[in-house]
Amino acid sequence: MVNTYELMVILKPLLPEEIRAGIQKKIEKHIKDAKGEVISTDVWGKRHLAYIIKKHEEGYYIVYKLKLDSSLADNFQKELKLMSDILRFVLIKLEK
Repeated sequence: MVNTYELMVILKPLLPEEIRAGIQKKIEKHIKDAKGEVISTDVWGKRHLAYIIKKHEEGYYIVYKLKLDSSLADNFQKELKLMSDILRFVLIKLEK
């Protein structure tokens, strides 16, 4: 069953632009590999964090709206956990 999700990713703040772009492409590739589709991407940029995460006071925020098969969502989250430049992420299923 295909559901609509919102994915918020917080990257390390001091990454060069080409590495950030590569991470975005890698995330989008994982979505496509999980037979999903990116509906929209909203780059918020660098923001101050509410609390320190892995010795960082700032993070680079990217919000995706995507369609993904619910049975593949767990594997997709495991792939995100393996990416060392991601400080935090949250995948939320949106109501219809």
